[in-house]
Amino acid sequence: MSSSLELSKRLRELSDEQLEQLAQTRLVSSGSIRDYFDLADALLTSDSIVRALTRCSREQLLALRSVAQGESTLHNNSVLASIPEHALLGSADGSALYPEVVKVVLDVTADLSPAPAQSAPVNDSNATLKEAAALERALSVMTSLDELVRSLETHQVKELARGGLSAQDTQRLTPLMPSPDVDPSSVLALGALSGILARRSNWWLTTTQLESWLLLPVEQRWFVAVEAWVSGLSPELSTILPHEQHWGDQLLTAVDAYYPLGHDWLDAELSTSLSAAELLGLSSAGVATSVGRAALSGEWGSVRSAIAAVVPPYAEHVFVQHDFTVIAPGPLRPEDDAFMRQLCVVESRGLATTFRITGQGTNHLLSKGTTAAQILEHLSALAATPIPQAVSYFITDLGERFGSVRVREVNGHSIITASDPLVLRTIAADHSLHSVGLRKASEESLRSSLSAGIVLNALVEAKYPAQLEDASGNVIALPTMRREIELQPEPVSPHVALVQRLRGSREAAASDDATWIARQLDLAVREKSLLIVTVNMPDGEREFTIEPKGFSNGRLRCLDRKTDVERTLPASHITAVRPA
Repeated sequence: MSSSLELSKRLRELSDEQLEQLAQTRLVSSGSIRDYFDLADALLTSDSIVRALTRCSREQLLALRSVAQGESTLHNNSVLASIPEHALLGSADGSALYPEVVKVVLDVTADLSPAPAQSAPVNDSNATLKEAAALERALSVMTSLDELVRSLETHQVKELARGGLSAQDTQRLTPLMPSPDVDPSSVLALGALSGILARRSNWWLTTTQLESWLLLPVEQRWFVAVEAWVSGLSPELSTILPHEQHWGDQLLTAVDAYYPLGHDWLDAELSTSLSAAELLGLSSAGVATSVGRAALSGEWGSVRSAIAAVVPPYAEHVFVQHDFTVIAPGPLRPEDDAFMRQLCVVESRGLATTFRITGQGTNHLLSKGTTAAQILEHLSALAATPIPQAVSYFITDLGERFGSVRVREVNGHSIITASDPLVLRTIAADHSLHSVGLRKASEESLRSSLSAGIVLNALVEAKYPAQLEDASGNVIALPTMRREIELQPEPVSPHVALVQRLRGSREAAASDDATWIARQLDLAVREKSLLIVTVNMPDGEREFTIEPKGFSNGRLRCLDRKTDVERTLPASHITAVRPA
């Protein structure tokens, strides 16, 4: 049976995912492929076979050479068991490689020899200190990731078409990084690995998992990222990394030994994975740490113990000062950190974090149903010393005046009301609000052509206790202001389009053999090649050596080269075709 015919039958049995993977790994272009026979022919070309062999390790290539030389078979060679079944290098029964594959295997492995012995690992007397420093740096990276995703909630970031971020976004995000050598793009990739960020139409957006992630302790956030890193490694890297000590530039030499025909297909993942490993403290200056090796081997107890040893204790108290600043001498518990971020703005972040209590933050908590007394109670429980009187009065006063000035949006305009008419007249005469363009709408209200969010912010900055209300008069929190972005539909992958064409090419009325024979006859007519066809005649099967002249409507017009007589043969009676 022809390799192309058998292969086309096997291709029909693959799942959509397997066909997509096959097209991705074996084909340079799939635009001209219309059916399974086209795909089978494409997979049996030398270029496609070389692309498959490039993904085979040195050991697998040597095993394939043994099969190609007839020294063993596919199904009894354990080394070849790890090659995916849908690589389709040999016959379905596992007895031998396809003839087209044999030729390429013998050619590319002619000078291939077993890999040299690996060098013994080098001991570093300062390894313990370096590994502890790497984990501490990893915790700093997780803190930076925390700040970065909070920033993305209001300022989305777009990846440029050429890769990387714009100068403006880089300038805004760089101060959030733990050190100047950490690229914001690599931390964004770490967020995607953790499941809290996703890239759509080149926009970096937060996911629904972010809210629960922010409530995790920093060591648990790190652990989530490490687990995702390990589970996301390809089988190739999962095989290589546990046996290599150096994960930096020297690893490329090791990969050359593993994959002697080239590893361009692996380099992008290699770069991304090793960059993430460095950020997570699984390697230090390109050398795998004991934590990294423990993670790869699934020793999660050791991994948890290692990170717990370097996590600083939570700060039990904060220091509230008269100028409304709050200093946390260390990391706060997630629930306390969430409270402080709602009440304050973050002025500086590091080993000690500086917050500043604001009217906007206090009003935000009040609008969510928290009373001024509850805010003071939570703050007092955190404070190492009594809360300054100025801070206490500020929060209490905002609580008492909460909702006395309200802003409602009606048809794109804003209506401002106040419980005290004198306050409303004061607002109308306030020169600091001139840019808002307030006009008298009635005796009890003012009007502005600007949106409610803009008017509300202007009133709060002018020290008025303004709140946003809905159409029913209920006080609501100001929604997060986001930049409008346009998400384009994701383009259809050419591999997905190929599978869709293949699934639509099936013809229920014809068998694979009949379709394949018709295909060979059509090709012979176009290429003017000679064929030997087997025809089922009333007196039995007969062979004819023919020169095809035309093929249409299920009938082949040809010249019988032996008798020099022109014949017309029904394609349905032709049972076999081979080159003359």
